[in-house]
Amino acid sequence: MKLNLDLDVGDGYLVGNAKSDLGSYKINIQQGWPDTTLIMPIDLKLDAGKGLIVFDTEGGNQIPLKAKLKNEDTDMIRLFTDLDTLRDLVKKSPIAMDIQKESDVE
Repeated sequence: MKLNLDLDVGDGYLVGNAKSDLGSYKINIQQGWPDTTLIMPIDLKLDAGKGLIVFDTEGGNQIPLKAKLKNEDTDMIRLFTDLDTLRDLVKKSPIAMDIQKESDVE
Protein backbone atom coordinates (compact mmCIF):
# COMPACT_ATOMS: atom_id res chain seq x y z
CA MET A 1 0.00 0.00 0.00
CA LYS A 2 1.51 3.32 -1.09
CA LEU A 3 0.61 6.56 0.72
CA ASN A 4 1.64 10.06 -0.36
CA LEU A 5 2.64 12.18 2.62
CA ASP A 6 2.34 15.87 3.43
CA LEU A 7 4.06 16.26 6.81
CA ASP A 8 5.00 19.06 9.18
CA VAL A 9 7.43 18.89 12.08
CA GLY A 10 5.81 19.26 15.48
CA ASP A 11 7.40 19.31 18.91
CA GLY A 12 9.05 15.87 18.84
CA TYR A 13 6.88 14.33 16.13
CA LEU A 14 5.75 14.53 12.50
CA VAL A 15 2.11 15.24 11.73
CA GLY A 16 0.13 15.74 8.54
CA ASN A 17 -1.87 13.93 5.89
CA ALA A 18 -1.45 10.59 4.15
CA LYS A 19 -3.32 10.04 0.90
CA SER A 20 -4.06 6.82 -0.94
CA ASP A 21 -6.58 5.63 -3.51
CA LEU A 22 -8.89 4.87 -0.57
CA GLY A 23 -8.90 8.42 0.80
CA SER A 24 -7.03 10.88 2.96
CA TYR A 25 -6.08 10.28 6.59
CA LYS A 26 -4.36 12.24 9.33
CA ILE A 27 -0.97 10.76 10.24
CA ASN A 28 1.21 11.11 13.32
CA ILE A 29 4.76 9.75 13.58
CA GLN A 30 6.33 9.85 17.03
CA GLN A 31 8.73 8.14 19.39
CA GLY A 32 7.21 5.55 21.63
CA TRP A 33 6.58 1.94 22.44
CA PRO A 34 9.42 -0.54 22.69
CA ASP A 35 8.63 -1.98 19.25
CA THR A 36 8.09 -0.01 16.06
CA THR A 37 4.34 -0.21 15.48
CA LEU A 38 2.10 1.12 12.71
CA ILE A 39 -1.58 1.49 13.62
CA MET A 40 -3.92 1.87 10.65
CA PRO A 41 -7.66 2.54 10.37
CA ILE A 42 -9.66 -0.65 9.79
CA ASP A 43 -11.13 0.66 6.53
CA LEU A 44 -7.66 0.62 4.89
CA LYS A 45 -7.79 -3.18 5.17
CA LEU A 46 -4.10 -3.60 5.96
CA ASP A 47 -3.00 -7.15 6.80
CA ALA A 48 -1.92 -7.18 10.44
CA GLY A 49 1.34 -8.81 11.45
CA LYS A 50 4.92 -7.99 10.61
CA GLY A 51 5.81 -5.73 7.74
CA LEU A 52 8.21 -3.35 6.11
CA ILE A 53 7.64 0.38 5.71
CA VAL A 54 9.78 2.15 3.13
CA PHE A 55 9.77 5.95 3.24
CA ASP A 56 10.68 7.89 0.08
CA THR A 57 12.30 11.24 0.92
CA GLU A 58 12.49 14.60 -0.83
CA GLY A 59 16.17 13.95 -1.56
CA GLY A 60 15.45 10.67 -3.36
CA ASN A 61 16.59 8.46 -0.49
CA GLN A 62 14.70 5.58 1.04
CA ILE A 63 14.38 4.82 4.74
CA PRO A 64 13.29 1.20 5.40
CA LEU A 65 11.71 0.32 8.72
CA LYS A 66 10.54 -3.04 10.07
CA ALA A 67 7.31 -2.70 12.02
CA LYS A 68 4.38 -4.47 13.62
CA LEU A 69 1.23 -3.70 11.62
CA LYS A 70 -2.06 -3.30 13.49
CA ASN A 71 -5.61 -2.33 12.58
CA GLU A 72 -7.73 -0.34 15.02
CA ASP A 73 -11.06 1.43 14.98
CA THR A 74 -9.48 4.85 14.46
CA ASP A 75 -9.58 7.60 11.85
CA MET A 76 -5.84 8.32 12.09
CA ILE A 77 -2.63 6.55 11.04
CA ARG A 78 -0.14 6.37 13.91
CA LEU A 79 3.47 5.22 13.71
CA PHE A 80 5.46 4.72 16.89
CA THR A 81 9.21 4.36 16.32
CA ASP A 82 12.58 4.81 18.01
CA LEU A 83 14.23 8.20 18.47
CA ASP A 84 16.98 7.61 15.86
CA THR A 85 14.47 6.75 13.13
CA LEU A 86 12.27 9.70 14.07
CA ARG A 87 15.27 12.03 13.90
CA ASP A 88 16.19 10.60 10.47
CA LEU A 89 12.65 11.12 9.17
CA VAL A 90 12.55 14.72 10.45
CA LYS A 91 15.87 15.53 8.73
CA LYS A 92 15.05 13.86 5.39
CA SER A 93 11.40 14.90 4.90
CA PRO A 94 9.46 11.82 3.77
CA ILE A 95 7.05 12.39 0.87
CA ALA A 96 5.66 8.85 0.56
CA MET A 97 5.52 5.58 2.45
CA ASP A 98 5.05 2.08 1.08
CA ILE A 99 3.70 -0.50 3.52
CA GLN A 100 4.42 -4.12 2.68
CA LYS A 101 3.23 -7.19 4.54
CA GLU A 102 6.28 -9.32 5.18
CA SER A 103 5.72 -12.60 6.94
CA ASP A 104 9.44 -13.33 7.15
CA VAL A 105 10.44 -10.11 8.96
CA GLU A 106 11.91 -10.98 12.35
